[in-house]
Amino acid sequence: NSDAMADDPKKEEESLSFESVSALVVKYLSPVEQLSPFKVGQIQKLISDIAESAGNTELGTQIAPYFAVAQVLFLLLFVAYFVIGVVALAVDAEAMDCPCAEDSWIWLYSLLVIVIPTSLGFILSLVQTGLQMIDALKDVKYDIFIALPSPLLMVTLGVLGIMLWSGMTEECDAFYATNHGLLLVIFHLQVVIMIISSVFGSITLFGMGMALYADLTKKSDYEAPGDESGTKSA
Repeated sequence: NSDAMADDPKKEEESLSFESVSALVVKYLSPVEQLSPFKVGQIQKLISDIAESAGNTELGTQIAPYFAVAQVLFLLLFVAYFVIGVVALAVDAEAMDCPCAEDSWIWLYSLLVIVIPTSLGFILSLVQTGLQMIDALKDVKYDIFIALPSPLLMVTLGVLGIMLWSGMTEECDAFYATNHGLLLVIFHLQVVIMIISSVFGSITLFGMGMALYADLTKKSDYEAPGDESGTKSA
């Protein structure tokens, strides 16, 4: 009994280690992270799946603390960016009808970048939370389907932002800088964020696809010997 009592604290200590708690933080913050352009939790999940496919089941837990800190940090930065973006849209609402709005509608672009990714992220977070609550889907690789819409949207908004930025005349740039400086800064920041997030999102999506393909290939190789033995015995 004394040995069993001595083992219990060790088991509790192992189950409540910093790495395991960090892994849980990354797991349960991933749905909330869908609201943010940067999906740090998806990158951690990708690395974990690739390492697990290669036979290293501990790497995902070992790197979880670093990703948990980055996840919380990026979520806080996203909240600050979102608040400042909403303020810029409200303060510089006159830019919607200014003469330069016909050629470089940066106010509408800023509105789209704030509303559409956040709304899509909210829907995806609800879907991901619901899927995580279904025990029968714990071993199903549905992450790639959850990660698919965001990179496509980010690429579209990134290309659109580059077109608006490059097509803006010097007169309009000077006009926005003088009369709507905060909106212009938010617009530039959004274009950069969309480009970076689309690149990382595409890389993550490609990696998830490769990990899924590796799992399917590994499963087919595992089932093949069984099928051959069954054929021979028949």
